[in-house]
Amino acid sequence: MAYSHDNGFALLLRDGEVIIGGGHNEELGIGQTFTMERYTPQTHAFMGFGCLDQRRALTNAIQLGNGQVIISGNHYASDAIACYDGSSQVQHVKDVCQGRSNPYILPIAVDNAVIVGANDLKDCCPDTMWADCVKGAPFRVPLLEKWHLVYTDQPFTSSICSIGDEEKGDYAYLLTATDGNGQLGIVEMRDTSFLLLPTVCPIPMKTPFGQVYYKGPVVVDKERQRGYVIGVDSLYRRQFVLAIDYAQQPADLTLYYTDPLERSAVTIPILTPDGDLILAGGISNDNYHPHAAVWCYHLATPQMAALHGDGPTIPIWLWVLVAAFALAALWLIIHYIIRCRKGQAEDIDGGSTQTDGQSSQHPIPTEEELLQRICELLEERQLYLGSRLKATDVAMELGVSVSRITDCLTSQRGITFTQLLGEYRVRHAQQLLSAQPDIKLMAVISESGFTSESTFFRTFKAVTGFSPKEWLAANAGETLSSPD
Repeated sequence: MAYSHDNGFALLLRDGEVIIGGGHNEELGIGQTFTMERYTPQTHAFMGFGCLDQRRALTNAIQLGNGQVIISGNHYASDAIACYDGSSQVQHVKDVCQGRSNPYILPIAVDNAVIVGANDLKDCCPDTMWADCVKGAPFRVPLLEKWHLVYTDQPFTSSICSIGDEEKGDYAYLLTATDGNGQLGIVEMRDTSFLLLPTVCPIPMKTPFGQVYYKGPVVVDKERQRGYVIGVDSLYRRQFVLAIDYAQQPADLTLYYTDPLERSAVTIPILTPDGDLILAGGISNDNYHPHAAVWCYHLATPQMAALHGDGPTIPIWLWVLVAAFALAALWLIIHYIIRCRKGQAEDIDGGSTQTDGQSSQHPIPTEEELLQRICELLEERQLYLGSRLKATDVAMELGVSVSRITDCLTSQRGITFTQLLGEYRVRHAQQLLSAQPDIKLMAVISESGFTSESTFFRTFKAVTGFSPKEWLAANAGETLSSPD
């Protein structure tokens, strides 16, 4: 490209070209830029042509029906609404009532759009229930006082979450939001009205595989009248796809999931013409381990269409045949279970031991071996940087009970699992402070896996005996030894 655009925006225009603008002017997400360029697919050429109205990063842009491009959003700098009409310059339109990072820009007319956000300029969310308009005064959204829009750190256009028909003047969108308890909900926006979409049941947040953490916006398949939200577990090992049949009242929900994956990430998916989803690249629980994998979720198969009443009618004789096979399979399963139980009883009578779900073929690790496995798992994959990591996640990975994890840490180190995570996170924070003395404190806190400033200071003091500032002055770059 002509310029660097780390955390800039890219917008596909109706003429087939792409405009790209903004981004950080330094590494590690620092600063903003005002550079703009245009990409022409026919020649595969990038050409710098102008500049933004101000330096911007973590910005979003959409093209209205009248052809104008609306730009808004910034990161750690002032925000405003700007307009690009095809010339070499971007024009300032108006200031905003609430600065936002990567905002939602949602058209409500051929020449107007509503701008809302989940995060403010400092990546926090103190008061984001205000909405701005390209034309008209800002207004408060009562629903967003309880339901907070889910932040998406990747710019996206409103078309992916649109359920309306702009050609007919119907502007409607599905947005993701969470309440104070972390429960996910779907917000339907029409014009300037925001309502919670009724669903047949609350969106599932817990599964037999653990907690689900949903990321990003709703990706809408208008042809099938379904919306999709991507999710992941706390260890980024299993991916989930929540399907919302929004045309039904209340909307039906289906939660799909993958087998455990060696590496996983979350990014905004692309909807294929066949109705499948493609996920490419992305990051897991930190900014320094990007992924190169591409996944395709086959969600529009003929079998699935038949389950939802869109496929051909199934003859009665086929149902009878399926039922016969099902009964035969059930009979085999019951007999298999009985045989397995008899085999287990014989093993026990013969002196074989089974403890903690491990057979004699897989010896139970000693306390010292288990501690080593715990530390190796945390260190090799830097799981401690995930703010939602729990002892149950580690226990599941190692194939032991949670009580074994806690008993091992108590007997071997005299600490709890939370204290162990605190040691690792403090050590990571020390490395950041030593390598980057001018780094912002909030960046250290978030990148080290802490959930709040108070928890960070309390844990840092407990582990080192110093405040971060005191430690940096006293140690001049020394770091905490590995907790083992």
